Amino acid sequence: MKISTLAFASLLLAAACDQSKSPAVIAPAQAVVAAPSPVAAAAQPMAAGDPAPIAVGTKLKCPVSGEDFTVKDSTRQVVYNGKRYAFCCSDCQPEFAKNPAKYAAK
Repeated sequence: MKISTLAFASLLLAAACDQSKSPAVIAPAQAVVAAPSPVAAAAQPMAAGDPAPIAVGTKLKCPVSGEDFTVKDSTRQVVYNGKRYAFCCSDCQPEFAKNPAKYAAK
């Protein structure tokens, strides 16, 4: 009985190892890693020709909500048509990305 239990446990471990190499198991982890956080986006190097980041403490008006805010370390910023835009909250940047020309014209 102990031998068959040991054999069964070995089969389970072997099956688990084989599944960990499967692309279906790896794909969800890659999707999570691919989602950028504001900190990760800020840590990425600027592309050649991008305007410098807007300085912390700068007072601005959000192009999406129209709300006045002060730029912080965690403020999301993007470059569109050679101009840098900053947003009052994390919800405004994805909204801007849907139709940047609309919000850049404001």
